[in-house]
Amino acid sequence: MFIFITGNDTEIGKTLVTSLIVKLLSKKNKTKKISIIKPVESGIESFAESDLGFIKKNNKHSKLIEYFNFYTFSDPISPYTASLIEKDKIKFNTLVKKIYEVKKNSDITIIEGAGGLMVPLTPSKKIIDLIQVLESDCYLVVSPSLGTINHTLLSIEALKSRKISFKGIVINQYPENPGISEIYNPVFFSDNKIKINGVIPKMKKDKIPILFSNADKYLSKELGGKFNIKTFIKSRNLLFKKSIL
Repeated sequence: MFIFITGNDTEIGKTLVTSLIVKLLSKKNKTKKISIIKPVESGIESFAESDLGFIKKNNKHSKLIEYFNFYTFSDPISPYTASLIEKDKIKFNTLVKKIYEVKKNSDITIIEGAGGLMVPLTPSKKIIDLIQVLESDCYLVVSPSLGTINHTLLSIEALKSRKISFKGIVINQYPENPGISEIYNPVFFSDNKIKINGVIPKMKKDKIPILFSNADKYLSKELGGKFNIKTFIKSRNLLFKKSIL
């Protein structure tokens, strides 16, 4: 298995979703070696505060997991801009080679991108170029709120134009009491044949452990969970009808 987790915006919750996927796939594949790669990350000073640090903290009981990062920058800005400031040029071809080396020695390789698809890594290469050249399956993390249809459709169109293996979306930060947009947006996606591979509820930071203890409720079977999209969409349709009466 070789998958890339990206998002339709920055700060969309890719790391949380990636961590939940790692939790479920490591549980389901107890004897398989899993590698988690964050190729490039900016805005951190130590591993503990990094995205990989968060994933490791929430998967500390999984023994066959290894973590890889190839470029780290302290400035909380786009990787390319940070690389210019910190004089540490991102070498795209070297990055690809290192990822393939990790994949060669792993049963499951999961890559988390930085920001959205069009985030630059070099003057000419973006995150979407990395996904394309790796030929990995791709999942898109999206928000449930107003504006997500536009951002999501544009991202999907970009992925499909590159002939990238787009596997579906994961809706993150779904509110307990959704408004009309949050109720109908998943229905729209489903009606337009966009596969929903999970819906992650919105939770405060101190409740995150509860989320991990029930991770299989929120992600689809192919990601190691038991999430039933048909049941979810049926419930959203009923809520939508009640809301407009």
